[in-house]
Amino acid sequence: MFGEKVDVPVDHPQLKTNFNAVAVSYDMALKPEYEDLMTVVSPITGKRVNRYNHPYMSADDLLKKVDMIRTMVSQTGCPCVCRCVGSDALSTIGITSYDVDKALGTNYYQRYLEYLKYFQENDLTASGAVTDAKGDRSLRPHQQPDPDLYVHVVDKREDGIIVRGAKTSITNAAICDEIVVIPGRGLTEKDAAYAVAFAIPADTKGIVQIATAKSPRPGLKMEGPIARRYAFSDSMIIFEDVFVPWERVFLCGEWQFGAGMGSLFGNFHRLSHCGCIPGRGDMLTGATSLIAKYNGIRDKGHVRSKLVDLITSAETVYACGITAAVKGVRTPSGLYQPATIYSNTGKLIESENTTAMITPVADICGGLLTTMPSEADYFSEATHQYMKRYLKGASNLKAEDRIKAIHLVADLTVTRHAAGGTVAEVMGAGSPEAQRRAIHDDYDFEKREKVAKMLANIGD
Repeated sequence: MFGEKVDVPVDHPQLKTNFNAVAVSYDMALKPEYEDLMTVVSPITGKRVNRYNHPYMSADDLLKKVDMIRTMVSQTGCPCVCRCVGSDALSTIGITSYDVDKALGTNYYQRYLEYLKYFQENDLTASGAVTDAKGDRSLRPHQQPDPDLYVHVVDKREDGIIVRGAKTSITNAAICDEIVVIPGRGLTEKDAAYAVAFAIPADTKGIVQIATAKSPRPGLKMEGPIARRYAFSDSMIIFEDVFVPWERVFLCGEWQFGAGMGSLFGNFHRLSHCGCIPGRGDMLTGATSLIAKYNGIRDKGHVRSKLVDLITSAETVYACGITAAVKGVRTPSGLYQPATIYSNTGKLIESENTTAMITPVADICGGLLTTMPSEADYFSEATHQYMKRYLKGASNLKAEDRIKAIHLVADLTVTRHAAGGTVAEVMGAGSPEAQRRAIHDDYDFEKREKVAKMLANIGD
């Protein structure tokens, strides 16, 4: 990380905020008032487990996942708890491994159940490694000049497989217990070596991570109020001839299922976004409303209108999440998946409105979002009185309170931490084009065309 080897991740100041974020999901699960939301009785162990480690067994499970994520984000200020990706990858493996077994007579699903039992009993956190390095996007994996641009199997042994390649933009991998790998695209028969899914401890020999994080410098008191407590990291994960025992392998050469795993994962993870984005919207709306009060304009009509724009953007995404959950589909494995068209619609609305939401916030908060002098100037003996006097805002208001509120909104909109989050909101769980394709492919055009023909009196 940043050119230096990290021996003890938990002691690294840039990663400590990532640990704090994941810890929210553990802390809230221990609170009685959140028991039904954060935990569930596992049909595998018969004990209560964290909902992140529980596959969806009903439409209610899907709905509670959305509500859980929104509650965690909006109540703690933590913008990303970082357990969704691994959880969604495990749900994808659960459904697909069952389908592969039924079609080809393999035993992947039983391996999955055994692994899931271990995962639940130890209350682990996993990263979902889906996105490959890819190289030339116009070429399939087997056509790449460098075969290692996609993770693939290089050897099969009696006790397991050897894998090589790289995954990029993998959230949370630097601090997770396990790395769950699945293919992220459609494959052909010539790409069979790239049809591999497995789970491996993050400290397995041969795994190298090059990580980046977005936490501000340590020691701040006012700037980066979110990022200095909670932030997430991302890794490029290189697999250098990593050994994976067979009991942790859930797909190996069954290329026909590569595309299905990628799209199914996208469906699950887009449902997760239908929870976290409304939660972030709650934070942004509350902070913007507070600054409007501090600026003395909270009761103005144009301010109310802009706040309503923020609310409706967030609630529309949430409504899509509710619908995707309620209309969830039971798969042959017995596990549920979200209704594709609604989870993808929610994510597409998020992707296309992420930057648009900054406009009303900036209009209400003003230019100080980007021009605020540093907190060092506020605490400097030479300049403290100037900032205290001229950044006061509405009557009977402490300048320090207004400055803190502006720093909060800045940390949600314009800081390095916020900029990384904005791009993640656009590209996380797949690009907007991926959502458009999923919506198009899931929509029943023929049914609607028949209605159009009937109304136009075409044919019989």
